[in-house]
Amino acid sequence: MTSSSAFLLDCDSDSNIIVKRCVLCNDQTAQKEDQFSAGIIWGVLTSGGFYDCIICNTQTTIQPSILFDGSVDDFDFDLIEENEDPGYNIQFKLGITVEETTLNVKYNKLSIFKDDDVQEEVIFITQQTPTSPNFLPFIENGAFIDSYSSSLIAVEQSGEISMKSIVILHFYDKTLNSVIQVKDEAKFNGIYLIFRPIKEQFYGITTLPTTEQISPYLLCIGGFTILESCQFLPTDFINSAAIRTKYEIGINSKEGAQSDDYTLTLKGCQMIGMNRIDEAENSGSAIDAIGMKITLESCLFDMNTQQSNIMKNKINKTIKSNEDEQTQSEHLIPTCGWNAAYIRQNTGSLILSKGTQLTNLNIGAISLLGANLTISDADVQFLNNIDTDLLQGIQINEDQVEPIIINPTLLRRNIACGYGSRITSPIESFSENGLQEDSLWILKTDEGKKIENGQQDNVYENECQLDGGLQNVKSPLFIPHIDEASGIMSQDKLGLDITLIGRHLVRCGVVKYKVCEKMKVTNDDGQEIQEKVKERELHCQTDLMENSIQWENETQFTIQTRYLIVRKWKSMEVWLIFSDGSQISEVLSISVGKLSTGAIVAIVVTCIILASIALIALIVVLCYEYKQKQKIESLRLVEEGSEVLSDNTQE
Repeated sequence: MTSSSAFLLDCDSDSNIIVKRCVLCNDQTAQKEDQFSAGIIWGVLTSGGFYDCIICNTQTTIQPSILFDGSVDDFDFDLIEENEDPGYNIQFKLGITVEETTLNVKYNKLSIFKDDDVQEEVIFITQQTPTSPNFLPFIENGAFIDSYSSSLIAVEQSGEISMKSIVILHFYDKTLNSVIQVKDEAKFNGIYLIFRPIKEQFYGITTLPTTEQISPYLLCIGGFTILESCQFLPTDFINSAAIRTKYEIGINSKEGAQSDDYTLTLKGCQMIGMNRIDEAENSGSAIDAIGMKITLESCLFDMNTQQSNIMKNKINKTIKSNEDEQTQSEHLIPTCGWNAAYIRQNTGSLILSKGTQLTNLNIGAISLLGANLTISDADVQFLNNIDTDLLQGIQINEDQVEPIIINPTLLRRNIACGYGSRITSPIESFSENGLQEDSLWILKTDEGKKIENGQQDNVYENECQLDGGLQNVKSPLFIPHIDEASGIMSQDKLGLDITLIGRHLVRCGVVKYKVCEKMKVTNDDGQEIQEKVKERELHCQTDLMENSIQWENETQFTIQTRYLIVRKWKSMEVWLIFSDGSQISEVLSISVGKLSTGAIVAIVVTCIILASIALIALIVVLCYEYKQKQKIESLRLVEEGSEVLSDNTQE
C-alpha cells in the first residue's frame, strides 16, 4: 500500500477503522531523503484502532504522518515500529481518549502531540485486560495476578518518542509495569504532559480503580529523558515512587557506558502530593533514583500538606515517644532524625538549579547515599520541610471535626546524607529568607557505614562531606543561640534556677548546656592551660537540654544547678555544646539576683527613712530616760532634805 501525494487512509466522520498487522508506507521504493506532501492517515473518526502495524518512510513536508481530526471516543494505536526510517508524527486536532495496550518504539522517532488550538484533553490510558477465569482461584486465595503484560509506552534501543500536551493516566489495576519505560540508548521527551491517577468517570463503571499504585509513572533503566513543564498530580504509592531510575547495562547499551552517562532532566515541572504510604526507610516518594544523572531545573516539589490527613493514633504514639525520650539521660543519635525523603539518590548525581523549590515535604526533602548533590544557584530553596507528626505542642481536640492545632517550630527535614555522599551548595539555599539563620538541617546518617559481621549492599569509607558555602559551618544540622542568661535561687535553697533566652532552641537530643564557675583558663597568649581547665571542670555541670526543668518553646528554657558542683556565690558562665563536647553557642555570664538602679535607689531611701526613724526613736528614749533620771534625782534630794529637817527637829 503506497501513497505519494495523498493520505493513504482518508476517513470521513462517524468512521470505524480497524487495521491489524499491516505495513503502511508512502512509497515502497522511497529513499530516506525522500519527502512526501501528505502523510499516511487522515481521520475524522469516532472509533477504531491500529494493531501491530509498521509505518514506513513518513518524512512529510507540511502534514503529520497520522492526523486525527474529530471527537474520537475510543481509539487504539498499538504500534510496533521496526524499521530505520526518519520517524513519524501523530497529531490530534480535537480532544480524544486513546486506549492502548502498548506503544513501543525501538528504532525510529515517534512524535505525538495535540494541536495548540485544541482546548479539550487528549488522554492516553491503558486498555484493561480481562482476567482469565483460570486465575480466579488464585486471586481468591490472595495471589497477585498482573493484569498488564507491558508498559503503556516503551522506548528502547535507539528509538525516540516526543509527546506534547498529552494527559497520561496510571493503570486501572495494580501492576508491576511502569506507565512509561525508557532504556538502552533511547530518548523520551515530554512537554506539557500531565501525569495523574485514573478516574472512575472515564469508564462510567461502578468498580473503583485502585487507590494505591505499586509501579511508577516513569521508569528509566538508561536512556535520556527530558520532561519540560510537566505536572504530576497527587498519587498514592506502595513500594514505589512516581519516577524511578535504575541504571542497568543491557545488550543494547553502548560499550563502556557509566551510570552518569544516562540522564533524567526535569525543567519547570511540578510534582505535587506524591505520597508513599508504606513509608519505607531510605526511599523516595517522588523520585527514587539508583544511579544516573538527575537534573532538576526550576521545578516545584510540594507534599501539599494542607490536604493531608494526620491520624490521631499516630500522633498519640509520637507524643508518647517524645515524652519517653525526654526522660533519657543520654542520646546517641538525634531524636529529630529521619530516614525517608521525597527525592532519593542512591549513587549517581543530583543537580538542582534555577529556582527549584522543595517545600512542605514533611517526610524529608532529599536522601543521599554514595551520591553527589550539587546546588548550583542560590535561588534554589528548601522551605518549611516539617514533619507535622513530630512538631512541638501537638494538641488534639476531642471533637474530630475541629482541626489539629500545631505550634510553630524551626525544626526541618531538608537532607539526610549517608556515607559516600557529598553536598556542594551555597548556604543561602537553606536560610528560608533569614528565618533559619545559619541552620541547614542536613542530617549526617550512618547509612552506608561498614558494620562488623553485617551484610551490606553498599559500604563507603567516609561520612557525608560538605563543600562550597557549607564547608565551614559549625554544624550541618542546626545551630542554637543564647542571648540572655539569668538565675535565681531554687526553692530548696540548694542551687540556682537558670533561665536561658535565645533562638533555635529545638528539641533534638544532641545539644547540651554547660554551666561552670567563671575562672581564667588561658594564658596571656590565649592558649588554654590544661591544669586550669581540669580545675574548672571540677565545678561544671553538663546535661542535655531535654533534661531542663521547664521548656515550653524554642526561645526559652530553664535549667537547675546544684551548689555541690557549682559553688555558692561564685561567678558563673553558661554555653551550649554538642554531645561530642564541641562548643556551639556564645558564652554568657549568668546574672544572679542583680537589682535595677530604681530598686537600689528605693532601697537606699527606705534605709535612710528607717535609720531616721530609729534615730528619732533613740533620741526620744534618751530624752525620756534623762527626764526620768532628773525626776529620780529630784525625789532623792527632797528625801535627803526631809531627813535633815527631821534630824534637826529631834535635836
